[in-house]
Amino acid sequence: MIGVMGDSMLTVGARVLFCCGCLLVNAVVQAQKPLDVSEALALKTVTNPLLGRGFVAYNVIVPRPIEDGPGGSYLHLGIIDNPFDARTGKAVTERLLISGKESARSLALRPQARTVSYTKRVKGKNQLFIQPIFNTTATQFADTPSIIKYRWSPDARMVAFTSLDPMPPQREEATNRGFRPVVYDEDWRHISLWVATLGGTARRLTSDTTVYDFQWSPDSKTLALACAPRNTVDDSYMQKRLHVLDVASGRLKKLADNPGKLGDFAFSPSGTHLHYISAAFRNDPHAGSLFKVALAGGEPSTPPNDFLGMVEHIKLAGQGLLLQESVGVAPRLTYLNGDGQPQWIFQPNKSRLALTGYTYADGKVAFTASSANHPAELYISKGPKTPNESIRLTNSNPTLEGRPFGEQRVVRIRSRDGVFVQGMLVLPHDYKEGERYPMVIVAHGGPESHFSDGWLTTYSTWGHLLGSRGIVSWYPNYRSSTGYGVKFVLHDHGDPMGREFNDHLDAIEYFDKKGIIDPERVGLGGGSYGGYTAAWAATKESQHFAAAVSFVPFVDIRTKWMTSDIPREFFLVHYQEKWPWEQPELMADRSPLTHAQKCATPLLLLGGTSDPRVHPSQPHMLYRAVKFSTKTPVRYVQYRGEGHGNRMNVNRMDYTLRTLRWFEHYLLGDGDRRTKLMPPLDVPYPK
Repeated sequence: MIGVMGDSMLTVGARVLFCCGCLLVNAVVQAQKPLDVSEALALKTVTNPLLGRGFVAYNVIVPRPIEDGPGGSYLHLGIIDNPFDARTGKAVTERLLISGKESARSLALRPQARTVSYTKRVKGKNQLFIQPIFNTTATQFADTPSIIKYRWSPDARMVAFTSLDPMPPQREEATNRGFRPVVYDEDWRHISLWVATLGGTARRLTSDTTVYDFQWSPDSKTLALACAPRNTVDDSYMQKRLHVLDVASGRLKKLADNPGKLGDFAFSPSGTHLHYISAAFRNDPHAGSLFKVALAGGEPSTPPNDFLGMVEHIKLAGQGLLLQESVGVAPRLTYLNGDGQPQWIFQPNKSRLALTGYTYADGKVAFTASSANHPAELYISKGPKTPNESIRLTNSNPTLEGRPFGEQRVVRIRSRDGVFVQGMLVLPHDYKEGERYPMVIVAHGGPESHFSDGWLTTYSTWGHLLGSRGIVSWYPNYRSSTGYGVKFVLHDHGDPMGREFNDHLDAIEYFDKKGIIDPERVGLGGGSYGGYTAAWAATKESQHFAAAVSFVPFVDIRTKWMTSDIPREFFLVHYQEKWPWEQPELMADRSPLTHAQKCATPLLLLGGTSDPRVHPSQPHMLYRAVKFSTKTPVRYVQYRGEGHGNRMNVNRMDYTLRTLRWFEHYLLGDGDRRTKLMPPLDVPYPK
């Protein structure tokens, strides 16, 4: 039983303390201890909330304990009955339908029933299972091809799902004999759309096209599809176009030639229009603008060009639509009526929460959100009289109660050319005004991405883990970030590591003038485009940085471009529709590899051996160039089998420990530490 939790709450753990004096002592000691790496990487996260008939379902991401062996996280399934009783002060109970070493993936609700559904592996195939919320037994819905994604029809009679087409018989026979060559860009197979009924035979609806996403119309007769010519990552980014399909006849037609990238889409309540999130134009690097098109045909609506934010998600919500938007560092929900006109905005201002997911039913909202001192939990809105206040329902990480955390400040900095840049500054838990601290700038990837004012302590962002070591961290939404309008996100075009990198240098100057940091002890870390930024900091801008950690970075734009799985995305949205050979001087000048001999910043490079986005040769080249052209400390760590980011628990642990140790080694202490010998090769892993 978990009590109602608002800004002040009594947790299960706290009640236990009053029962046993020795537990009280242990808990007080723990409460006063800063978060360590093992604890941070074991924290659970609530995600995917779904409001049903008198209940809310949700997933809990549970990091796999090291003692369970290498692997990814578990995905548990939680249920809370009558969640809105919490508005009247009644206790609500959290219970898990799926727990332990089991996972409930692709969680959904069966319409018009108190039943959840999810996928499980059966004889090598992903199959759909349904389970009443008061039953411990799940039933397979139908025997189908292996499911990638599925959605229930609103009338609950059918499930539409996508599945990878089988191999051609000749290739399958050769594969079974052990012949398994990889023919680059050619040996893909389409993802087709199917429909199935309970216990029935699945029926294929599409052929000769790849279906990446789909949504049912309110009357369950039509499906809207995001189709692409090929099943490649590049096509999934740049070639998805909106189509509609008549379920009875299988007739497919294009609805809108949306420009560039395509995000979420949803039917209007009447079923006469489709609302969709798209790039504003072909060269826009993010899908963040909202369009509307009639199913009967005609031109799509034109979104306003003065919105200084982005639309991230859209869902049908009763007689309207509910959007999740990001405006700067603050996500919010906006409700549109059936005509697409805004009616109300929900933003949990008092609790200072960063929304991560939402669900709507019968005029009520439940959502997941994180805060500066807590990963995402499940919340409900407090009620009509206090619409922007919230009540927390779950307590997935009771060990965080009473822990010392440093202040997280939202800061807005005016750059040298007058552009304002916003971000979060995380201070050490024992920060003292007037003292100067080392600082790490954490650069996000993309660059079409952004940080929100929520939980910033993960295996790749470090937050309070840096703070517990006496290091300030800065999370900037530098120009080219999303969440500030289309014009802002275009700033890197034609100028990679130009004005956007000046934003980092201007932040150093700003915090130096405020007396917060020691400008001689500044580091920079990040992954992907953030790794590129860190590599640039360590080479071209080395005089400003005392340490750098560069994860899955590209270091030579020309060769990265030609070895990546998204070459056309690079061409269309970042480099003005010019190939590398058409702009060789710019490509060379803005590549860290060109400036390797200038590296005077101790540089830690890391990446996966199976990265399709940034070929492993990228960090390898910079490692060799710095090693042979300078005497600067440099180390390159590879993670076997990992792609563009670490999925395995052991590799996340190693990356976090190495990163923190690198920054401690080169940023803490007096004097210039940049020539200090590297930390030991081996890492002392927690027991």
